[in-house]
Amino acid sequence: MTLFVDAVAAVFADAGPLAASTPGGLQPRQAQIQMARAVAEALETQSWLAVEAGTGVGKTFAYLAPLLLSGRRALLSTATQSLQEQLYARDIPALSRALGLPVRVALLKGRSSYVCLQRLEQARSGPVAGSLRDPALAAGLEHVHRWATASVQGDLAELPGLDERSPLRPWVSSTRENCLADACPRLASCHVNRARRVAQQADWVVINHHLYFSDQAVQVSGESELLPPVEVVVFDEAHRLNEIGVQFMGVTLDSGRLRELAREVAGQGPVWARGQRPWAHLALELEQAVRGLAGVPRTGAAAAGRCRWAGPTPDGLDPRRWMQALQGLAQALRAMEHALEATQGAAVELQRLLENVRGLRVEWPRWTSPRAAGLEGDSVRWADVDGAGGWRLVSVPPDASTRFSQAGSAPQAARSWIFTSATLGGDDALRWFTEPLGLQHHPGLRTLRLPSPFDHAALASLYVPHDLPEPGEPDHTARLAQAVSRWASRLGGRTLVLTTTLRAADRMTELLAAMAPTGPGAALQVLGQGRLSRRALLARFRAAAGVGQAGAILVASASFWEGVDLAGDVLQLLVIDKLPFPSPDDPLIEARAQKLTDAGLSAFNGVYMPQAAQALRQGVGRLIRSETDRGVLVIGDRRLLTRSYGNALLAELPPMRRLVDEDDVMRALDELALTRASTKGR
Repeated sequence: MTLFVDAVAAVFADAGPLAASTPGGLQPRQAQIQMARAVAEALETQSWLAVEAGTGVGKTFAYLAPLLLSGRRALLSTATQSLQEQLYARDIPALSRALGLPVRVALLKGRSSYVCLQRLEQARSGPVAGSLRDPALAAGLEHVHRWATASVQGDLAELPGLDERSPLRPWVSSTRENCLADACPRLASCHVNRARRVAQQADWVVINHHLYFSDQAVQVSGESELLPPVEVVVFDEAHRLNEIGVQFMGVTLDSGRLRELAREVAGQGPVWARGQRPWAHLALELEQAVRGLAGVPRTGAAAAGRCRWAGPTPDGLDPRRWMQALQGLAQALRAMEHALEATQGAAVELQRLLENVRGLRVEWPRWTSPRAAGLEGDSVRWADVDGAGGWRLVSVPPDASTRFSQAGSAPQAARSWIFTSATLGGDDALRWFTEPLGLQHHPGLRTLRLPSPFDHAALASLYVPHDLPEPGEPDHTARLAQAVSRWASRLGGRTLVLTTTLRAADRMTELLAAMAPTGPGAALQVLGQGRLSRRALLARFRAAAGVGQAGAILVASASFWEGVDLAGDVLQLLVIDKLPFPSPDDPLIEARAQKLTDAGLSAFNGVYMPQAAQALRQGVGRLIRSETDRGVLVIGDRRLLTRSYGNALLAELPPMRRLVDEDDVMRALDELALTRASTKGR
C-alpha cells in the first residue's frame, strides 16, 4: 500500500507530472497531497472516505489522480450538470494527458437531457403535429431538428437557448412514462440508449446524483440497471446527497405531470383510435380536475405555499373541497384508464399511456388513504400550491439513510466509496453529512477535514451592517437595496447579491433597476434570476466586467448559492441578504426537528444551525476562488451581531478582516477598484 500511496503523492510534487504539464509550474499544496494520499489508502483498503476540502485544496485532482493510477473502474457523480461537464470535458482529459495514462470516459445524463428523435419527428410532421398551432413552437421545433440532424450526442445542453423551462422540452425529450422503449421505431438511433451503451463499455462514467438515485430506484423495482458495475464510486458535491436522495425515495404527483398526460391523450388518442373514444373530452376532464385541486379554497389566513399534511387534509385547505377535488381527479383518471383499456393493441403509444395511468392509480392511496398504503411510520407528506394553478403532492422519508445503507451493502456494491465537498460538517466526524445518510456507524468510514489554503484574512473583508432592519421587518430588502446600489456604483458593478428566496430576489431586482445605479460614466446592468437562463446570466455578468464595460449587479437565489465560479476580478462584492435558516414551516424540516425533540435533543442545534451554516459557507465560497482573488463580503443580517448563535456561524466562515462601518466599506471598495485599474494599466 505504501508504494501506491507514495506514487500518488509524487504526482503532486515540485517536479511531478502535474507541475511539468502546467505552464509556469505548479505550487505543491499540502492539503491536496494529504487528500490524495487518503483517497489512495481508501482505494487500496477498499474502504469508505468522506473529505471536506475547502476552496482551493484542489479536491478534483486529489481524487482523480489516485483513481487513474489505480486502474479501477468507477462512477464519478456530481450534484450539477455543470460540474459533470467540467469533469468530462476539462479535468479528466487534462489529468490523463499529464500522467500519460489513457482512460475511457463516458458522460451519462438523465433521459430528459437528450433529444428524443421519435417525439421530435411526431411533433414536427407526425400524427400529432396538427394539434401544434403555435408558430413560435413550430419554428422552435425546426431549429431543434436542424441541430439534431448534426448532433452526435443528442445532448440538449449543446443547443443554445433551450433551458430547462423551455416549452419545447416536453415535445423534444422523453420521460420514463412516455418512452416507447423497445417498440420505438427509432430505437437504433436513440441517443439515450447510445449513451448507456457507451457507459457500459467505459472505465469511468461521469453521472449526477439524480441519475445515481434513479438507478437505485430502477434496481428496487426489478428493472435492468442503468449504470454499469464498478469498483469505486466517487461523490463530488456530496453535501447534496441527502436532499437529492430523499426526492428519489419518495413519490411526487404534480399538476405538470397530469397536464402532460392530458396533452398526450388529446394528441395520440385521435391518431391511433379516432372515433373510438371521446379523447378530447377525456383530456378536458383531466385538465378541469387538475384546476379543481389548484382552486381548493384556503381556510383562515393560509396563503399559497407548502401545506403540512399529517391528517386526511393538508393544513390550511378546505377539507370538504379538498376531498371533492381528489375524487374528481380519481374519476378523471378512471375514465381515461377505461378508454385506454378499450383500445389496447391499437398502438404502442396508447399502451404506454395506459401504463402511465395505471401507475398513477397505484400511487393513489398514498394521497387518499396513507394508512392503507402503509405510510404511517416516518413518511412526511405535504402539498405545494403555488397560487397560479400549479400544485405538487409529496410523500418522502425524513432522510435518505435507508436507501443509502441498502446501496452500500448490496452484493454488487462498489468496494470503495469516496465522498467530498467544500461543506460536509461542523466537526471532525462530519456529522452534518454522515448522520442523515446513516454513515456514522459504518465500520470502514474515515473522515477528514482540510481547510482552504487561501489567506482569506488578506484577500477578503467582512461587513455586517448594524443599522439594517432585521430580516423579518418589512423594509429590510428596500434598505439593503439602497446600500447595494451605493456600493456597486462605487465599485463599478462586479456585485453578486444572493437572497434566501426567489421572492426576495425578484423584489431586490426591481428595486435596484428602479434606482439605476451607475458605474464609471454609465448605468450598471441589473441582472435578475428568472429573466434569462442561468448560463446566459453568468455570461452577461462576466462580459459586463470586461474592459470598457459599465459593470453589472447579478441578483439570484437557489442554485446560485453553489456551483458558481466567478474567479478573478469578475466578482468583488458579494452580498448575502440574510442568514439562510430553513423555514420552520417546511414539513420535512419540522419532521426532522420533532424527531430530535422527541429524543431530548436540540432541534435548533441539530437541524436549523447545521443547514444554515452549510448553506452560508456555500454562498460565501463564491467570493474567493483563487490565490489572487480579492473582495468584500456583506451579510445583511444583524442577528450575526445580536444573537447568541452569531459567533458560532461566524466561526464557520474563513477568517476575514472585519469592516466596522460604511466608511470602511467604501474605502475597501475604492481599494479594489484602484488595484484593478493599476493592474490593467501595466
